Amino acid sequence: MSNFILDAKVPDHVGKTLRELRRSRRITIQQLAEGLNRSTGYVSQLERGLSQPTLKDLYAACTIFGVPMSWFVDLEEKQPEAEREKDIVVRSGQRRFLLHRGARTELLTPQLDPDVEFMMSTFEPGLETEAKHVPIAGAEYGYILKGRLELWVDEEKFELVEGDSYRFDRSLTYRSRNPSESEPAIIIWVGVYK
Repeated sequence: MSNFILDAKVPDHVGKTLRELRRSRRITIQQLAEGLNRSTGYVSQLERGLSQPTLKDLYAACTIFGVPMSWFVDLEEKQPEAEREKDIVVRSGQRRFLLHRGARTELLTPQLDPDVEFMMSTFEPGLETEAKHVPIAGAEYGYILKGRLELWVDEEKFELVEGDSYRFDRSLTYRSRNPSESEPAIIIWVGVYK
């Protein structure tokens, strides 16, 4: 099964998605190739739509990038005005998302951008994220759309409620928690990299 090919026709959106994910995470082709246990030439061909990915390749990519398999589904085919809206509009039911330990994070832009992330995260009640430290110059800006959020930046705690916003340098150590026992917290955030 690991050598099963997705389709006889090369799905070029898969290669484009792989390239977007790799660039947005600032991973080199060589690093991705090592993670997939493939050659750099093969990964380059995948990204350019010249080779067909196996399911094993896609499952490995999902693990590396922390995204569900649905990330590689070409949702544009389901939209009646897909060609006109492509690269401009994202319909609410067509967002790419990732699930991780009680958090759902949705991409609010049509494509990934290596310099800016525009996302919406929903934290289940009681969810606490692990401490993060991103060794890349940049900042995160956020807005609490619904619920409450406890935010620690270099161990200084801030309690935020619906309508509050924040900004911090991503080079600092940060983590967050939804303190509610019954209500989700919804945060719209933008990560900007220099």
